[in-house]
Amino acid sequence: VNYVQNTYPELMKNVSSCKSPMQMFAALLKDYYKSKDKKLVSVAIMPCSAKKFEADRDEFKKGDIPDVDYVVTTQELIDMIQESGITFSDLEPETPDIPFDLSSGAGVIFGVTGGVTEAVMRKVLSNEPIEAIRDLAFNTVRGMKGIKEATLNVSGSEIKVAVVSGLKNADDVIKRIKSGESHYDFVEV
Repeated sequence: VNYVQNTYPELMKNVSSCKSPMQMFAALLKDYYKSKDKKLVSVAIMPCSAKKFEADRDEFKKGDIPDVDYVVTTQELIDMIQESGITFSDLEPETPDIPFDLSSGAGVIFGVTGGVTEAVMRKVLSNEPIEAIRDLAFNTVRGMKGIKEATLNVSGSEIKVAVVSGLKNADDVIKRIKSGESHYDFVEV
């Protein structure tokens, strides 16, 4: 969002008004526990360091209290675990607190790369054969490739989606869209 605001402000009208999965969950968590514990601290473990800047944005604060207090990158977490000598096989399993132990398949994938696109497309394809959803998930929008594209046939209409990782790839996709070289109905960055 910050990149589009500063580099392509004319495209802000195309950016979803929804919070990111990290911000949605943090706001829900803080609201749910607000009367139970005034000292609640929300820590998000995320793969991208840009999430640290996202957590600091004013629109994700209530007064001067942020929804996400701290963001730890996955690499930072790995370093902390290794430095502390924690061995996961020695830990006792725990279940999440109620109501956070409930989830759907779309909810589980929502926070991973391509997960928002897959969750939306699962809903769009809900009346289509199950193979269409499986193909979308495993062959197109998941994975580590920097730009993933899919064309879906929904009731005879084609829907083009893209899942983009990294600002360089996002910039490439934006330039292709602006030049008319590419068209997408849905892009996840």
